[in-house]
Parts: sequence; structure tokens; C-alpha cells
Amino acid sequence: MSSEIRPEHPAPSCAGCARVDRRQFLASASVLSLGALATAACGDGVFSGPETVPAFPSTPFTLDPRTVTALQQVGGRTVVQNGTTSPVLVERVGASQYRALSLACPHRGTIVNVQADGFLCPNHGARFAADGTWLGGQETVDLAPVAVRVNPDGTLSIGGAPPPPAIGLGATSAVFVTTTTGNNPAGQTIAISNAGGGSLGGLQVGLAYAPNQRSGWLSVQLNQATAPALLTLGASKGTLPAGIYNATVTVNATGATNGAQTIAVSFLVQDPTTPASLQLSATALAFSAPLGTAPAAQTVQCSNAGGGNVTGLAAQVAYGAGATGWLSVTLNQTTAPAILTVRPTSTSLSPGTYTATVTISATGLAPRTLAIALTVTPGGLVVNLAAWPALANVGGVAGSVGNVNGGPVAVVRTGTSSFSAFSMVCPHAGTTINVVNGASFRCPNHGALFNASGDNLPNSPQRTDDLTRLTVSYTPGASTLIVT
Repeated sequence: MSSEIRPEHPAPSCAGCARVDRRQFLASASVLSLGALATAACGDGVFSGPETVPAFPSTPFTLDPRTVTALQQVGGRTVVQNGTTSPVLVERVGASQYRALSLACPHRGTIVNVQADGFLCPNHGARFAADGTWLGGQETVDLAPVAVRVNPDGTLSIGGAPPPPAIGLGATSAVFVTTTTGNNPAGQTIAISNAGGGSLGGLQVGLAYAPNQRSGWLSVQLNQATAPALLTLGASKGTLPAGIYNATVTVNATGATNGAQTIAVSFLVQDPTTPASLQLSATALAFSAPLGTAPAAQTVQCSNAGGGNVTGLAAQVAYGAGATGWLSVTLNQTTAPAILTVRPTSTSLSPGTYTATVTISATGLAPRTLAIALTVTPGGLVVNLAAWPALANVGGVAGSVGNVNGGPVAVVRTGTSSFSAFSMVCPHAGTTINVVNGASFRCPNHGALFNASGDNLPNSPQRTDDLTRLTVSYTPGASTLIVT
């Protein structure tokens, strides 16, 4: 079958206008001029579409934003291209955050013009907002987002479908310390970021105090509802007697695939007239990671609950039944206050739950223990059901819940305890398909239609293979499922 794409109506004649194959024009440069892209082919705004639809930039390539003048400030934009794939607009949206959009119009694959307030397709007139949202003109869907990852060396990896949004926390614990005769401690801030793709909005925070303890001593304030955001915590001593007080701050966001994230907060009120005493900000830590990966480290604060000094801090690990050697524990110093970093390090553990006990000792003081649990799940994409309301009901369809093998994934709830999953890459030309009315799928490129079972429908404008089915692992009643 020919891959040629023809316009839906012939272009009017335009004397003196050169016909421009925009795909060929852009393929010769890796960093392209915004001005060149903003120039229409001729005054009527309509020209022949590309001979073939440019490929989505599925293979990541590297860009150093420090070498691109436009990306030196927030709001700066530039157009880049890797080989013969569709050009990509890269925009700096924060101090260390970027977003990228494919400039191939989803309707027929024509490269859109970059304008000050958005994008315009010169072929059939589709208009898009600055974030790629379709606004009007030729009916189509939004411009396809492209994944952007900031590497440790400051370069960007650009390419592939972006993962769904996820909540990232700058810290998972906070400790405030004062004395019975001292002032309120200084406030602390924790950064909230988008650890996935797209945008992370609808941020909300909740506060719960430990049972059978005094409440009201902690204040929480979120500076905005869209990531990146700052969460400010403040502790007020009031009339609290000496002791350690605990609370949990919960951070939620709309559509976050990793669900609600928590911050353990402790407030230590010391009595300087009592002997030194070792206190920990937590007594247990839980980790979870897919097969072959290691979860992020967590920290525990080691403090002195009394007077005098806590010295000679040391940490030792004792493993439960099963594997050993999978846990690393380090103290940043041997006197309190100190930070204990706990990090599972093994990536070769089989699926299952592993336990360990960390004993923290100090010179002349009673030791404290920390219970550790590590759950290794089967490899694959972990989908948090609570993050996708459509999956609460049988027949519900959720698109772009994550990536498997470099491509976006759709999940369908087929029963009270059963799910199916499909690759959202159209078998015809590799375009990412869209969810239609929460019940089926459509390819925005040539209109291929698929039902919720992934079957290419008989009345589909484009006949092709069925969607690639993926494997779903789900335990009835569980809050997550795994797609491989």
C-alpha cells in the first residue's frame, strides 16, 4: 500500500509560489530556525501534503540546552530534529524543566508553523495552542507530546512517548527540633515535582496526626496547585511537653500514576534537664520496586530527645529469612542529629517480600531498631488504579497509563477482577492512537478504528492489524496491576 498522503482538496494556484516539501526542508538541520518554520509556503495557506508522514521521534537523541541561546531562559523555544523524524519544538518551562512537541500535524502529517501564541498547520488550517492543544480549524487531535528527560550532566534526552505524570518529592521526611524552653524551629520547604511526563496539576495536601498524640502543632502550605511547587512546613511548640510527636502529610495530584505520596514529619521537644536519649523519626520503612530495579533511598532522622550529647552512632543490618546483602545503610555523621540513609541496592532479587532489621546504637544509650520491608513485584509497568478513574467501572478505558517497550499503553477493565492492555501504537503507520469517548480507539493519522478489545473494526476507514495485546497481572482486590 502506498504511503503517499494527498490533500483532501487541491491547492489553489499561486503564481510565483514555490512548492515546498517541508519535511525535506527540515531534514538537513538538527537545530532549526523558528522563523523559517513560521513562513508559509504561499499566501493561500494551503499546499500539497508530505509524500510520507514523518516518523514520530521514538528513539531518544541528546541535546545540550546550554549550547542553544533560546533555551537560556524560561519560555525560550527552539526546534530540533533527529534524522528524518518529525521536527520537535523544545520549550524551557522552568528552571530545570522542559517540554517537547512533535510538529507533525496529527491530521495529515504536514509540519506545522510555529507562531508566537501557538501553531498553525498550513495544509488544512488546524490551529493549536502553545501547549499543543487543538483549538480549531481542521478537526484533529492535539500535537503529540515527546518525552524530555534532564540527564545528570545537564543534557536533554528527547524522544519517545512521555510517561504519564507522577508525583516527585524532594524529601519523604522532615524533623523539627526544639527544647521545652526554646523557640519554635525554623520552617522547612519540600519541593514537589513532576517525576513523569505531561503536566502535573490538581495538587492537594492532607494532614493526619499520629493517634493518641497532641495535634495542631504542624502547619502546611502549598504555594500552587501545579508542579513544580513548594510545600512549606512549620512546627509550633505551644504548650507541648517534652516528647516526640508525629504526623503524616499526604500529597495528591490529578492523574498521578504513582498515587498519593506521603511525608513523615516528626517534632522533637527536648528536655535539657533529662539524660540524653536516642530517638528515630520512624520505626519502619517500606520499599517496593519492579523486578530488576532498585527503589529510591529513604532517610530517617536520628535525634537526641534529652540533654547532653548522643555520640558514637552506628548502624547494623540483620536480614530476615531469604536473601541477604540487598540493603545499604549509611549515617552522615556519628553524633546526633544525624541522617540515616536506607537504600535497597540489589536488582537481582526474585519477586517476593524481603525483610531486615536495622539497629542504630549510640555510646552508653539504649539502641533503637528500624523494621525494613522490600516488595519486589514482577517486571513491567505498574498501574495505580486509583490514578485512573475510568478503570473503576467495567468497560472503562484509560489511555497512556505508561510505557512498555517504548510505547504508550492503554488499559481496559473487562470485569470486576480482570483487565486487558494494548499498545497504543497503530499497526498501520506507527502513530499513537487516541481513546474515543472512553470506550474505543482511533488513529488520528488515517482514521483506523479499534474497539475496546483492540480489534480493527470492519467499518474502519483504514484497515490494518489489531492492536498488539499486552499481558496484565492482577490480584483481585489489589490497588495496582502490572502490564508487560
